[in-house]
Amino acid sequence: MRPKLNQMIIFLLFPFLLVAASFPTSANAAETALLHKYYPSDIEGHWAYDALDNFVNAGLLSGYADADGTIHIKPNNNITRAEFVTMLVGAAGLTSSQSGKTFTDVKAGKWYADPIRIANSLGIVGGITNTEFGPDRPITRGEIAVMVVKAFSSSVKFDGQPKIFTDVPQYYAKPAIQKASQASIVTGMTEAEFKPFGRATRAQAVVMLERSLKLQQGNLPLEQNLIDLAAKADKEETQLMLDKKYADLERIFLKYYTGYQFAYSMSSLAEINQMVAEGGRLDIEVVKAPTFRVTERSDRLAVLDSVYGEIKMKISNGSNTYEDTIKTDGQYLLKKMPDSSWKIYAILTNE
Repeated sequence: MRPKLNQMIIFLLFPFLLVAASFPTSANAAETALLHKYYPSDIEGHWAYDALDNFVNAGLLSGYADADGTIHIKPNNNITRAEFVTMLVGAAGLTSSQSGKTFTDVKAGKWYADPIRIANSLGIVGGITNTEFGPDRPITRGEIAVMVVKAFSSSVKFDGQPKIFTDVPQYYAKPAIQKASQASIVTGMTEAEFKPFGRATRAQAVVMLERSLKLQQGNLPLEQNLIDLAAKADKEETQLMLDKKYADLERIFLKYYTGYQFAYSMSSLAEINQMVAEGGRLDIEVVKAPTFRVTERSDRLAVLDSVYGEIKMKISNGSNTYEDTIKTDGQYLLKKMPDSSWKIYAILTNE
């Protein structure tokens, strides 16, 4: 799995540095458990790894825990209609106060009941019959194309060259499949075949949905606002580290971070607190603050490069000392929250 680090590179180095300085390395169990779900065991090397990892980090895709707590995404498993609609509504931030249609097989209180109500009331999805939704039925690739086109019709430009698939008949999903292919949201299972009636896997669903989210251009955030957010998060966190006000760090994490980054930062904070409690000391010096620039931007997702940042650090406990100067170049991944604010869900190094 590619490295996923906090802007304060010292956080990643703590396990190694604490061993080198003879400090214990066990983090608070609750914080470790919080972080654990972001490291699924079954996506490394998968063809859709980048999209799957991104959705996991952003909290848009959850895995399944087995008896020993290992998390599995099950990327090659079929995805149901209820699962996809729930993921679509959450990822796209869809809301509606309308009641939608009542389906006999969608019981009130079920985890998918409200997402289905929202999607149906917005005209994104209907039932498999006049009275049934089919929540547990595996969704087809054609059905996903229809839902995606309807959900993103006002924010994505479907203006490319449509791909001709030889196995797509004249049926209700054909216009959506062609339209989605114009924006490269969908591609074929082969050069000529789309397999519209084939059951979609969890990986395929995530990839198509991520492509749609990255193409949204209907309500773009201002670049300067994204830059200001990243710069403030870095500055405020760094200042607390300089002042050794570790008790205040959680407040900063809650303010600026979500998903993987929040879990990672809290786990790192547990290690810092343990080190300090056992007599350790951490001193840092900012050689140069990072510069941020927006490299990707859509209505709900953004990527910023962090460049030129540099920090000097020193960890000591009695006669044991470790010093280093670290460049903090990397990427900040941000997403739009339900309240329309933006938060950082992952910070990645360039290593």
